Amino acid sequence: MAFFDIPKDEDFSPEASHWFGELRRLRGVESLAPSWRAYARSPQILEARVKAEANLFRQRMPSGFSWEARLVAFMLVAHARRCDGCFGASRRHLTALGFDEPALDGFCANPATLPLPERERLFVQYTLRIATNPADLQPKDFRELEAHGFSREDVQETVGFAAFSVFNTIFTTAANTALQDE
Repeated sequence: MAFFDIPKDEDFSPEASHWFGELRRLRGVESLAPSWRAYARSPQILEARVKAEANLFRQRMPSGFSWEARLVAFMLVAHARRCDGCFGASRRHLTALGFDEPALDGFCANPATLPLPERERLFVQYTLRIATNPADLQPKDFRELEAHGFSREDVQETVGFAAFSVFNTIFTTAANTALQDE
């Protein structure tokens, strides 16, 4: 028996229904993955995740980085953190944008050679670095980004995006594990 279950829609609290509705609207989809629905009994968690996705991934605020670069960064973080749900979702979005599977496999194998403009490639590489090895950061790393034209706000957005990626992969991986039968 699985540790988590997924309540029926009619059993969702009004708050959970609201946040699921917001997420469907934000993503433009009819249904949500089980890894999201597993948190239906925790509307505060749903609120935090939806707001984080809206502000750090979907970018309600203006972003200095393209949607493609953000998706590639998220895919690489998901790959590094072995979050199958996040990895698959980001790949589906990227293939819908015209990237083919062999190219995406190549991005995972060698992120240093991404076919993106230099600024976007640096965003992706630093997002991956921050998400996987934050303790290895040095002040010179931020100066390097600044030397490549990143403003302090761009660097903060990169850090925030890396943190969002880790945050989301933890929730998704944990939920998918808790939904498995023992």
